[in-house]
Amino acid sequence: MPRSSRRGFTLIELLVVLAILAVLVALFLPATRRVREASARMQCQNNLKQLSLGLQNYESNGRPVAPPSAGHPDETAGRSFPPGCFGPGAVPEERLSWMVELLPYLEQDAVFRRFDVEKGYVGNLPAARNRIKIFLCPAGEAAEAADPVTHYVAMAGIGLDAPGRPAGAAGNGFMGYDRRTTAADLKDGAGNTIALAETRSGLGPWARGGGSTVRGFDPADGPVAGDGRPFGGHDGVFHAGMADGSVRSVRSSVDPRKLAAAITIAGGEPVDLE
Repeated sequence: MPRSSRRGFTLIELLVVLAILAVLVALFLPATRRVREASARMQCQNNLKQLSLGLQNYESNGRPVAPPSAGHPDETAGRSFPPGCFGPGAVPEERLSWMVELLPYLEQDAVFRRFDVEKGYVGNLPAARNRIKIFLCPAGEAAEAADPVTHYVAMAGIGLDAPGRPAGAAGNGFMGYDRRTTAADLKDGAGNTIALAETRSGLGPWARGGGSTVRGFDPADGPVAGDGRPFGGHDGVFHAGMADGSVRSVRSSVDPRKLAAAITIAGGEPVDLE
């Protein structure tokens, strides 16, 4: 019988093939990561856009979805943006967050109907455990978990005590625990005022009032962005939703003083986030 001319790979040929495959994988993985990161950034921007537009629609509605909370003088009727929290509770963390009030404007009516706005956060835990994708940046680790947290917080102003300050106080930002901001209050201009910002630190439930959904900013607490810092989310940038409904990418290296100017609603400072 004739001898077959076929032969297998030699060891050297096999090693060459494996080396080529390793090089291709090394080239392919960074490109894949870049594509995923770009996609995550785009989705994150879209989330903030929807939240910002939801705030605009809420304000245009002319009245709150939920009734004002008893005992809080800054609650007003008429057209305004939502307060940081509402409903019963001795402290903000016992109350429901502004994100609950925004649900009907985010095509989440079914979830909103599960809440009893006469009860606080604990009284609404079954509804609060819903995981809402629009409250999560897909680049964050929490996006893969089942925890009902959020990567987006409303900005209360300058100073860690800003959420609890009354309306009209110096250094106030877009939202406080018990104060409602109107369009007329945005003296610096809606397009110059940061309403919402992206964070990776201190994450907490989206439906709970308090620091997981409303925060003040201390410009002396640098750096501004990164692991464990006030803001962050993506390589070199984080996203901010402006009070006019637009979304801006802010460099992680932004001057804290410039960021503070954009967080206040009536500081009278020039705003430059570049």
